[in-house]
Amino acid sequence: MPESKYPVLETQENKRVVKVPLREYTFENSCFPTSVKSMGQEILSAPIRVVLKANNEEETFEPAEVFSVDYKEDAVTLAATMQSKILFVNTTTNVEDDGCAFVDMSIMPRGFTVPQLFGLEERIWHRRVIDHLWIEVPFKKECATYYQVPPYTYLSGDIEYRDTSKGEPWQISWSGITPKGGFNSCFTSQIMLANDDVGFGFFFYSDEHWKVKSNRAFEVIDNGDEFVLRIHILDGEPEYWRGDTTDDGSMWLDPISFRFGFCATPYRELSPAPFTEKALHIDCFKKVLNNYEEFLSAPVVEGDTEIGFDRLKRLGVEVLYIHEKWNDMQNSPVLTDKTKERAKYIIEECHKRGIKVIPYFGYELSSLSPYFGKYGSKWKVIQHPGDNKGAAWNRWPGQRALRVCLDSDWADVFVEGVIKVVEDFGFDGIYLDTTMWPKGCANPAHGCGYQDKDGNWHTTYSQDGIRKVFKGLYKYISEHNLIMNNHGSGAMNLVALGCCTSVWEGESFQNPLLHGIVTKMPEGHLRMMFGSKHFGVPVYSLCYSNDPVWTYDNAVATQLLHNSMPKPVDIGAPLEATSKIWKAYDAFPIAQSEFKPYYTENGVTTSDDRVKVSYYDAGNKIMAVVAGTEKGIESDVTVDFGALGATNLTDAFTGEKIADGSSYTARVEGFEYRLVLADK
Repeated sequence: MPESKYPVLETQENKRVVKVPLREYTFENSCFPTSVKSMGQEILSAPIRVVLKANNEEETFEPAEVFSVDYKEDAVTLAATMQSKILFVNTTTNVEDDGCAFVDMSIMPRGFTVPQLFGLEERIWHRRVIDHLWIEVPFKKECATYYQVPPYTYLSGDIEYRDTSKGEPWQISWSGITPKGGFNSCFTSQIMLANDDVGFGFFFYSDEHWKVKSNRAFEVIDNGDEFVLRIHILDGEPEYWRGDTTDDGSMWLDPISFRFGFCATPYRELSPAPFTEKALHIDCFKKVLNNYEEFLSAPVVEGDTEIGFDRLKRLGVEVLYIHEKWNDMQNSPVLTDKTKERAKYIIEECHKRGIKVIPYFGYELSSLSPYFGKYGSKWKVIQHPGDNKGAAWNRWPGQRALRVCLDSDWADVFVEGVIKVVEDFGFDGIYLDTTMWPKGCANPAHGCGYQDKDGNWHTTYSQDGIRKVFKGLYKYISEHNLIMNNHGSGAMNLVALGCCTSVWEGESFQNPLLHGIVTKMPEGHLRMMFGSKHFGVPVYSLCYSNDPVWTYDNAVATQLLHNSMPKPVDIGAPLEATSKIWKAYDAFPIAQSEFKPYYTENGVTTSDDRVKVSYYDAGNKIMAVVAGTEKGIESDVTVDFGALGATNLTDAFTGEKIADGSSYTARVEGFEYRLVLADK
């Protein structure tokens, strides 16, 4: 039987249920979902509601009328209208096949009916001064364990590990465990709440027409048995309507529109350990000083005669990611003659050895590109008209690059060009660096940004352009069973995430650890950002080092605890260390196991709370990750698996016996880790 086409619409009187894989949204007498289900679990504690206060009085809305509309071929489109004493609220909601719902909401004064205008009925005058208009999203508390907003957003409240004393946004507080008592945030492009299995979030295009007090565009309010996400669209009378508040004046006021969207996750159901790539990423963080074809064709370890290509094969690499230096022109889908020769040679040598090759593309337009002179100023990201400070670092051959906005015509050029490169050379997929992170842009040359009534420029977010690029590329990638990987840079953008076959994270949170600013594992951040299960997309970790302050093994320890596989960025010792991990995981039946992390009641105890244990339970055996989570641990620590009935403890790397019984004691220093096998 053929697979059902999504989305699916079910209609019953004034109720509409939109179904996508694993999830469904119900609209019943409301402009917004009254129920959001994912993996069969209800996320909401009550229907999403519009909260209006005007003239110092709370306004109530009559039940909405909900309609389905024949609008887009691969989407379900709903239109809805509801009214209070003074306002109409209209929405159109387009739900697409991956569960992303795009909402246009318009509000307007009610004004007068035609009979009232012609004097056939009495005109009833209602003073219209808005005190606030909010959207409130009540989450079941068990579905809102974690939160995520894009990086460098200021959050108030007791958020972990915020330190801006260095003059840089070193904080890693943009994702974590939802604080008791809640928190608030300034306006940003996304806010999401999740648990270990499911998530639900909102994404935004701009704050045009919003009116927010202080930094409270978003609040997460702790109501005891629920968290309420309050979206402060208006905290006062809209500036656009500034002036006339009489009905005669209000009658002719334009509706005000707000654009945003929402999405529940996961996009797909994953296996317990969704590790399908044994990958190395060369020239990411640790730089290769010569051309990649030269580097891989010569011995890469001092004192060894084995060339790079052969080393990859021997150590189990199945996917090679080649960073920006493979391409003479940064990020360009138009290639030089030397780039073509390089790509052909690397692919040929890797494919001989059964290794896939994934090229780097990203978020920039090079000054070497033939598009740059004509379109660079039109396509670049700027913060305000006249901004001329967008170029990134220099690289060889001599060039610099501008961050490019995907809401420009570059999006179409990029998609068409990248697909042609993949086809022409037989690449095995695409790597996109930071491409799904929406950078605020106010470049009027391609339609970004807006001016307020006082003439000030504000940025908008390129959600539509990002969506276009990711959907355009993913259509080709999925049809050809290729890899589409994205470096998230701390922003799990809901409009693009479902189009990825995998995501890399880790660069952002490691910054303060690399420099010794933070010495404790950011538990909440890691639980949210590396939760592959609640995203439905495998999240791998880029592991960096700055010896001796922060080592590769330190980074690996934090990742294995969270069911995330490291991807080495160094062909030397880090690849050797990761190769051992791959072998240990391959030898264990992970696909038939249940992952039991340290932050649940998993039955394993340690004599030091700074040492954590997560494990895979295959029924008659377990494989456990035992890791320190803080600098400064220098003590003997006892790890006890007795509650699991586990015995015969062995080292998963060496096969050496650790203990006959269910516990062992060993010295742990800092972020040291080991893999332990046990029988049950």
